[in-house]
Amino acid sequence: MTPSPFRTSEPDMTNQQNRLLSLDVMRGLTIALMIVVNNQVGSGRMFPFLNHVLWDGLSFADLVFPSFMFIMGVSAAFSLNKMPKRAAVHKSIMRGFKIIIVGILLTWIARGISGVENLLEFDTLRLTGVLVRLGVCYMFASLIYLALGSGKKIIWVIVCILLIYTLILIIFDGFQLSEDNIIARIDRWAIGCEHMYHKRVGDTRICFDPEGLLSNLPGIAHVLIGMLCGNLIMKGKQDLWKTVSKLSLVGGALIILGFFFNPMVPINKNLWTPSFVFATCGGAATTLAILLWMLDIRKMRVPWLVKPACVFGLNPLVLYCFSYLLEEFVWKININGQCFPDWFSMLFGGNEFGSLAYSIFLVLVCLAVGLPLYMKKIVIKL
Repeated sequence: MTPSPFRTSEPDMTNQQNRLLSLDVMRGLTIALMIVVNNQVGSGRMFPFLNHVLWDGLSFADLVFPSFMFIMGVSAAFSLNKMPKRAAVHKSIMRGFKIIIVGILLTWIARGISGVENLLEFDTLRLTGVLVRLGVCYMFASLIYLALGSGKKIIWVIVCILLIYTLILIIFDGFQLSEDNIIARIDRWAIGCEHMYHKRVGDTRICFDPEGLLSNLPGIAHVLIGMLCGNLIMKGKQDLWKTVSKLSLVGGALIILGFFFNPMVPINKNLWTPSFVFATCGGAATTLAILLWMLDIRKMRVPWLVKPACVFGLNPLVLYCFSYLLEEFVWKININGQCFPDWFSMLFGGNEFGSLAYSIFLVLVCLAVGLPLYMKKIVIKL
């Protein structure tokens, strides 16, 4: 019998008796929330908690992407630990490169949707972004994890990465919001300003990319923390009560650590500072501990929440890619002289509620696309 070309990228988690529902739910919730956060209609028409902080500080929107990176690390630990080392190394490299390539192709296709002539403008194609960061951080974190195991060596690597990164920021004016920031300078030297994101500051835009090359360093440490938490869960699956307690303690300690360092090294998503890594990993670990307690210990089920989250959790990156292209497509639709997002938002008042309603509408469209895949247990790997 020929095996299906569609199978899960986490083979150890496919056994339904051993599968932790909390991992699927958290992975799915973070992707759905990423779609919500990324698809607000205008900065002046969104709830403040759905808007990213301009520089230093933390909002709800700033927690979503790092939470996905954390749960990606948790899931990767489950996957890699059940594979022969050589196969795991091959998978880590190939999957990392695939995610990076898909990220760049996604940006290119989206430009084509906004205008076919843009497909040939390779000199301004953005070479960074969410998927590129995921691919880079997944690949290098996985290789470090496979090389050193899950013990104290990994903790020392995390500490060294974050310490070196902090010193770079301190020595080379890395904390200032400007194009002279060391992160922006490295990006301009490596890939050029025309291939970078231009961050809006007031009424102007500056050549600064929040998914810059240098800030991948703390991103790797971020995923490694998720892997260590995944290893903690694996070792404690026979006693989930104790595992939840340990994970809660880890989460609480990381949150305290993040806010302790905040006055010296500000919590900053754009820079992905060590305090941001600690605070967001701590929040994600605590959230996962709560979900473990609710779904895998108490067996509490909220159908309207759990099943949709599992739909997104089964094919997270595929549905994220679909949402990215969907967003570009709907902005091309014109109704009575208005683009569709503005028109849809006006149906609900044209204010914060209208903006939220539009983003939820896109989530529901993505849910409708993912539901048949979920019902047939089809997992499209990236």
